[in-house]
Amino acid sequence: MAGLVTSASIAVVAPQAGLAANTQRDPVAACANLANITEFPVTPTQITLAQFNPAGTTLANRIRLPAHCQVQGVINRRIGADGLQYGDMFEVRLPTPDDWNGRFMLQGGGGTEGSLPPAFGYDAGTLSPTLAHGWAVATQNGGHQNSDLPFPNAFYLEPQAVIDHAYRSIDVTTQTAKFLVNTYYGQKPDHSYFAGCSTGGRQGMVLSQHFPDYFDGIVAGDPVFDLEAIALSEAWSVQHIEAITPNPIGKLPNGDPILYPAFPGPDQDLFQSAILAACDHLDGAVDGVIDNLAACQATFDPASFIFPSTGRPLQCTGAKTATCLAPAQIDAIKKINQGPRNSLGQTVGSLAGAVIKDHADNSARGYVYDGGYMAHSGLPPRKIGTPVSTPGDFLLALGQFPYAWISPPDPSFNPLRFNFDTDVTRLNKQSPVVTYSTSLDIAKFKQRHGKIIWYHGVSDPGPPAVGTIEYYKELAARNDGLQATMSFARLFLIPNMGHCGGGPATDKFDPLTPLVDWVEHDVAPDTIIASGTNFTTAPTTRSRPLCPYPEEARYIGPAGGDLSIATNYQCVKPHRADGDN
Repeated sequence: MAGLVTSASIAVVAPQAGLAANTQRDPVAACANLANITEFPVTPTQITLAQFNPAGTTLANRIRLPAHCQVQGVINRRIGADGLQYGDMFEVRLPTPDDWNGRFMLQGGGGTEGSLPPAFGYDAGTLSPTLAHGWAVATQNGGHQNSDLPFPNAFYLEPQAVIDHAYRSIDVTTQTAKFLVNTYYGQKPDHSYFAGCSTGGRQGMVLSQHFPDYFDGIVAGDPVFDLEAIALSEAWSVQHIEAITPNPIGKLPNGDPILYPAFPGPDQDLFQSAILAACDHLDGAVDGVIDNLAACQATFDPASFIFPSTGRPLQCTGAKTATCLAPAQIDAIKKINQGPRNSLGQTVGSLAGAVIKDHADNSARGYVYDGGYMAHSGLPPRKIGTPVSTPGDFLLALGQFPYAWISPPDPSFNPLRFNFDTDVTRLNKQSPVVTYSTSLDIAKFKQRHGKIIWYHGVSDPGPPAVGTIEYYKELAARNDGLQATMSFARLFLIPNMGHCGGGPATDKFDPLTPLVDWVEHDVAPDTIIASGTNFTTAPTTRSRPLCPYPEEARYIGPAGGDLSIATNYQCVKPHRADGDN
């Protein structure tokens, strides 16, 4: 394909003479000179902007940015096989040499990407932009601009565009950004980091598996590392909500269905109260947070649960009333918790990850019962929707289904009609969006002393948290158990949190600072202190520790003590940790 980036077009290129020297005398001129570079490590590369921004820009969170050089460009600009415009667009922001702390960060993407985010150094879990703290930062667009496409998922029909989104764009952007850092400062970064959530979490796993020498530390949040399996989980879930939606099903102007009548707000609140009544106390404290997840999964059955305070069952024994849920509603929720099954009751897996060596279990997972399960950031926005909007999954995995996961692509395919007996054979068997992020082999990253922090909201309605837990347990089994694995990789679960944030949870935390301490000072993070302001019971604002799996938080303060203070909690290890040797 004309214009395709190949290994032959990637070479080590030294900084061009005269550019780095100017940074000591005049960083403004040195920034302008970056536009004159003619040789890059990846070709073809074009600089489209080299602009020096003075200090003083204030972001929405009132943080002021330092003076810095802003560089934009595009790698491998081309016309795809579909006749549409493509290219790996990137942005790099470089503090002045006096302000630079020697660190470089690649900021992860989100969704299907398709736009170029400002390289401020934001991550869903990072409290402030790293650019404001002296970091050099880069971003990229995933190899396509949605403004150039007839619809956002169209790039899935262009093979090279899929490769770009899967891994190529973060690869070539990293090479180019580090080259610009070296050119502008006259030296390479002392340490390099990646941080991202969702698609960014998947990208972090790609980098640990396939580009182990690019980054010293990686933050991978709520990773969609097996996106095809996640699509199956989402299709299964929405199918079961649709099946209990009263007829006639309402429609949006675009034809998408309104499924909210299947599980309206009062019923969501009723289920939320039931799960807390059943499981909140299992960790020893009634605080609106389910910290003993395994016990909740093992003991809570919505079909037989009876509210202790009233003696009433959650499942109606007669006609549907405001104090109970219909058997069909209970059955749908239990199916969503269980995850995709065929008619024989067997688990269903995606096929894409199965074509690579050492791939993780690719079973499509269910959504665990957690304290945010039916909260407004849990299942409802993604599986149920509102009276005037369709479930969010229609725009996400279900929207990708006909183009990315049915092979060959079939734009007419309706994911709500996916047959878990017969349609599994139609699944894409080798999408790089899956095969480049599902390997359990990160030995090279480990050998060069790389460190990785995963985090995942347990009430995430997108990628099921159990998928990340099982990946981590499988990784531990390959690396002499959990204790040994924690020397280079740790997973932090956030009870009640939705996808990359939100919910009645401590969803504000900074995993990057402890990662830096781990990488640069060999101080492993035993806890990460998090805070939240959306708890539905007093105190509504709280601080709690996040614990490295398999540890869980337990309240150790005095009876009736303050639930909002992190020091009143302690991370403890369960009596038996699955996956440990």
